[in-house]
Amino acid sequence: MNPQPDSLVLLSGGIESATLLHLEKRRSRTRALFVDYGQRAATREREAATAQCRALDLPLETLELGSLGETFRRGHAWQAHVPLPHRNLALLGLAFSYAADRGANRLCLALNRDDADAYASASSRFVESFRALAATLDDIEIATPLAAWNKAEVIRRGLELGVDYALSYSCLLGRPVPCGACPQCEKRRAAFAAAGVPDPAIAGD
Repeated sequence: MNPQPDSLVLLSGGIESATLLHLEKRRSRTRALFVDYGQRAATREREAATAQCRALDLPLETLELGSLGETFRRGHAWQAHVPLPHRNLALLGLAFSYAADRGANRLCLALNRDDADAYASASSRFVESFRALAATLDDIEIATPLAAWNKAEVIRRGLELGVDYALSYSCLLGRPVPCGACPQCEKRRAAFAAAGVPDPAIAGD
């Protein structure tokens, strides 16, 4: 019998990555990696990622790159997010190196079907190109287990897995109470509505 694979999940503390963590934990030896690259919501995202790991009795491993946020914001007008172009390229490169260093043979990214058309570094073309590049360096699978599901389907599957979405965080601004108006908050609200369930992270739902 083949040995159980070691998976590294790139965890942000949002809906998709929380679901992916629970999914992978059921089928492999799993590690979770959070990257602080200076995103405005880094503190809240880290708290959410830690809570998801705690629920599964897993440690949260971190890469501390917070100075990137300040550097990339220089010369820009205020933006809700860190202006880090092609973010997934940077994060996947770092996570791939970390996976190789830790001996993981599967790197998992929580992209869903809705993401594929949202930005270039989430497209299927990008993922396939990164897989091809990664294959020239190491024998580590680049996995996107949620790619066939939209955000509402991810939520439904997560609830079946026992994910507590009250412990997740999606707001770009990093406020204690999500703003409700940024693109991530709007997508979250629409997804829970489409899934037909209340968002447990919103007071009164």
